[in-house]
Amino acid sequence: MVLILALTLILQADTAQPTLLDAALEGREPTVKALLAKGAKVDEPDESGMTPLMIAAAQGHTAVARALMTAGANVNAVDRDAITALMRAAASNRVDTVAALLAGGANPNARTKDGSTALTAAAFGGYDEVVTTLLEHHAEITTDQQGRTPLMAASMNGHAPVVRVLLARGSGAQAADAVGATALRYAAARGHADVVELLAAAGGAWGDPDLTLAAEGCHAAVLELLLKKGGNREAARDGQPLLMMAASEGCTDAARVLVSAGADVNGKDGAGRTPLMVAAASGSRELVQLLLARGANRNAMDNLERTPAMFAALSRQDEVMALLSDAAPQPPSGAIVVDSPALKADQPIPRDYTADGRNVSPPLTWRGVPAGARQLAVVCEDPDAGNPPPFVHWVIYKIPATATGLPENIPFEPGAPMPKDIAGAIQGVSGFRRPIYRGPAPPPGKVHHYHFTVFALDADLDLKPGLTRVDLLSAIQGHVIGQGELVATYERK
Repeated sequence: MVLILALTLILQADTAQPTLLDAALEGREPTVKALLAKGAKVDEPDESGMTPLMIAAAQGHTAVARALMTAGANVNAVDRDAITALMRAAASNRVDTVAALLAGGANPNARTKDGSTALTAAAFGGYDEVVTTLLEHHAEITTDQQGRTPLMAASMNGHAPVVRVLLARGSGAQAADAVGATALRYAAARGHADVVELLAAAGGAWGDPDLTLAAEGCHAAVLELLLKKGGNREAARDGQPLLMMAASEGCTDAARVLVSAGADVNGKDGAGRTPLMVAAASGSRELVQLLLARGANRNAMDNLERTPAMFAALSRQDEVMALLSDAAPQPPSGAIVVDSPALKADQPIPRDYTADGRNVSPPLTWRGVPAGARQLAVVCEDPDAGNPPPFVHWVIYKIPATATGLPENIPFEPGAPMPKDIAGAIQGVSGFRRPIYRGPAPPPGKVHHYHFTVFALDADLDLKPGLTRVDLLSAIQGHVIGQGELVATYERK
């Protein structure tokens, strides 16, 4: 009986009639041509306004895209957000598809609702070959509605090769957006020292605000670069000097650069606090040791007569208190520890769990869930992709708090029952617009990072089916009592 049922399901799957949208998504050129020959509407969109050509372009199915254009597809059609097929191909580093669309009449200067272009999308992703192709086809270096340029988009994400291309083609390093931020400031805020150096060499202006952003972001390399170029080591914002900013964030490397450059280790802010006080409050043992070694006064008092040891005590930083007042150290409380028998931290995801393999969900395990947890949820996202990022590969929630992990190969069909240990769990809507896991399939040429994050919730929330990542994070806000993550990688050559 089981064999007959299995054969029946296979036959039903084989005889199911695919739509033009499905065939375009999967890159099945013969099926696309056959459906077109039978009268399929070449530009019929899905519920989000995406046409078959847009879908094929996003996936890099160049042969399918050519077949659709030959059949009369509107190469400049837009979806609900005014995004074109060319923009989707550019945002996904589909070099051949971009060239085919341009040859088919795609407008390189079409704009989305926020004023972005295909050039902006390619620059944001760091795809220098696509950027070069677009520029060779007369793509204009324009600004979006917020005054942001493609150079800013590339600088924000640290894409030095794209920055070089855009600077060589005349993109101005001095340009500022609607709030006065330059490409150099975007790079400094994200810690991209190599890009900061390129932009400074091209005439990009910088000053105290760029130093403060680097200090707040723990970007030691940017601080060191700008200080060597004559930056102000005592730059401040709202009474907070650079060293104080670095200390409040627990940025040991940034603080080391600043004290080596001569920043005042005992300087005070308007409330009388010293860097040692804020470092003690942040709980950075290494930073406290650095400041003490560089002459920080452990007996200094703020305007309320509080010492660094008092700050550590108020924040329950027991290990720091031991350094400052000889108290016995206590082990810090831990987060949820996420592991997997199949995935290794910071290592490539095995092919079986990607779109290049079996495309099944990987097994996960976890420990350290807080005692008060009532539900668990898991999100897998790729912050290196998406427009805007992250791109979401998996959302699953209402997992029983008693579960100690997820088994391999969670059912692919949304209506299929969950395994016994996670009965009642619901898969949310991923970036593929379906309530399933779908593994990595990044554009070639760049390592992507996949964050499997586990959330422990303090309530039995009534979470409905169909939630996206954004919906889920909004629904659980204020109920997260513990979380942890496992980060693995994947790259297509």
